[in-house]
Amino acid sequence: MNTPRRRADFPFSPARFPFFYGWVIVAAATVGIVMSIPGQTMGVSVFTDHLIAALSLSRVQLSEAYMFGTLASSFLLPLAGASFDRRGARAMVVVASLGVAVTLVYLSRCDAIAAGFSALLGGSLLPRTVVEIVVLAVGFFSVRFWGQGVLTMVSRAMLGKWFRRRRGLAAGISGVVVSATFASAPSILSPMIGALGWRGAWLTLAVLLGAGMTSLGWLLYRDNPEECGLRMDGAAPDDDASDEADDAPGSSESHDFSLGEAMATYGFWIFNAALALPALIGTAMTFHIVDLGRRGGLSEAEAVGLFPWMAAVSIATNLAGGWVSDRVRIKYLLWTLVSMQAVGCAGLLDLAEPAGRVLVVVGFGVASGLFALLMAVVWPRFFGRTHLGAISSVNMSVVVFASAVGPWIFALSEALTGDYRAANVGCAWLSLLCLVAAIGVRNPQRRSRPEAAS
Repeated sequence: MNTPRRRADFPFSPARFPFFYGWVIVAAATVGIVMSIPGQTMGVSVFTDHLIAALSLSRVQLSEAYMFGTLASSFLLPLAGASFDRRGARAMVVVASLGVAVTLVYLSRCDAIAAGFSALLGGSLLPRTVVEIVVLAVGFFSVRFWGQGVLTMVSRAMLGKWFRRRRGLAAGISGVVVSATFASAPSILSPMIGALGWRGAWLTLAVLLGAGMTSLGWLLYRDNPEECGLRMDGAAPDDDASDEADDAPGSSESHDFSLGEAMATYGFWIFNAALALPALIGTAMTFHIVDLGRRGGLSEAEAVGLFPWMAAVSIATNLAGGWVSDRVRIKYLLWTLVSMQAVGCAGLLDLAEPAGRVLVVVGFGVASGLFALLMAVVWPRFFGRTHLGAISSVNMSVVVFASAVGPWIFALSEALTGDYRAANVGCAWLSLLCLVAAIGVRNPQRRSRPEAAS
């Protein structure tokens, strides 16, 4: 009989490692999230000018294809979450990695594909520009769904299943590497494009995903410690302390919520709203940073130069926040996130002044660090592990949706009012509204174990 335990022990048994296998999971999950970069905004943005030139599209048309593709991917992510709960992390990481790889091959030939469809249609049904937008939207949908969505969701959810008391520390360690890699992604991908061309760069990444990440995922990913004969945090079989109620936040998971039960709680929607804001604002700022900086009197180099400083603050926040999250109620970190998000928005209003730039770096840096941490920590702590894929995929769907509309909202503000001030002010007020709404958040687990921290 091919039991989960037997499958987990092939080709090696995690229980035989001289240390807790959960730390291998941290490393593997971190690599998985890093390998999602081709589907993340910073991974796509370095290819945009090359796509515009190859397809003769305007920047607005390319942005529309990106938005439509991203929006479509957000609606399908809950299906991937349910599949993760049924099939486990190992199978899903292989499928997601192959999905990204195939999509990158498709995108590397998107201009030829569009030309082929145009010739097939003879220009009688759809103008070539429309065909090109549709072909790109399909590619963006797929790379965002498999990369930013499924690969990231599976890796984070798996990490959350292996730790309870040390979940924040594990997520913080992973977040440091992820933040540093994401911040340096454009500086890595741009020289790759210069050396290999934009097609060659995407094909190289396809090989890394299709051969490298699929092999690594199949070899190292394991859905949970129990299927490997282990326990969360590496607790001994006769050690019940990790399952007893005490004052540690990580000990409060007494009930595994279904998706319907989770969606009926107040905390589910508050955290979803609060985590959507950094995705909306961060993506918008990334897309429009050069123009935002220009309006504040900054050169392109000076505007883009804010990102490494934000990454440094994000890394420090992620590591410190991981340690803190294992010791305090998680809503305090949420309060900090939305407060600092408002601070960053305030800084964007006056980039011409050094104080404004400091507010942007500190505000968005702290918010970014806490965003990555909370995405990994809050859902297993609030709702347990059994339906973690379904629950976290809804959150990922909301986040992806927000990242799709963020650049459009800021562009609309500029088109209607002549600047980005209305969008900045609106996002600042939304952040403060989330802060007020989050004051009453409680961990749903406290219903059954009142003494547990939230």
